[in-house]
Amino acid sequence: MIPNEVWDRLNPSAAAVRARWPVTIGIVLTLLLAVGWGMIPRITYHEGDTARGMLVRDELGRVHGRIDAMTHTFTNEALYPITLTGAGVRAEHFSIVGAALPRVVPAGGSVQVEVLVEYTSCLAAAAETAPVILEVSAWWGSAQVVASMEDEATRGRWNERFEEEGC
Repeated sequence: MIPNEVWDRLNPSAAAVRARWPVTIGIVLTLLLAVGWGMIPRITYHEGDTARGMLVRDELGRVHGRIDAMTHTFTNEALYPITLTGAGVRAEHFSIVGAALPRVVPAGGSVQVEVLVEYTSCLAAAAETAPVILEVSAWWGSAQVVASMEDEATRGRWNERFEEEGC
């Protein structure tokens, strides 16, 4: 039998597993990951609300193309306010030539932006899948973000409106 004096001198936590540091490191890494994930701007855009076409003419009145002015609603899904500073598309047959930017979008808020779209081939543009790329500025810096479509079934096909409204 071991006398009580020996038990009194022993450190009661000596046999315990020292899990304090791995747990602390795990909690810190989880918090850093959550903060990092929260810094990624997430933007959703909705089907174009309005659209109107304008013919591009030269000084002699000859038609050189058409520009469509479309109003899109962009929603900030991030936890902080952002500023939309630029817009573009990844497409071969059309491009965004203008947008009513910069616009500040509060956290969880929405803003309507008129986008001017010019295309080389109307039918080819209508068949092309084109995600909207937004230049975003926030308190931590700037980034380019692909805006996700609200309705995933029509993702990237917002430009079908070209064909529907007549080329």
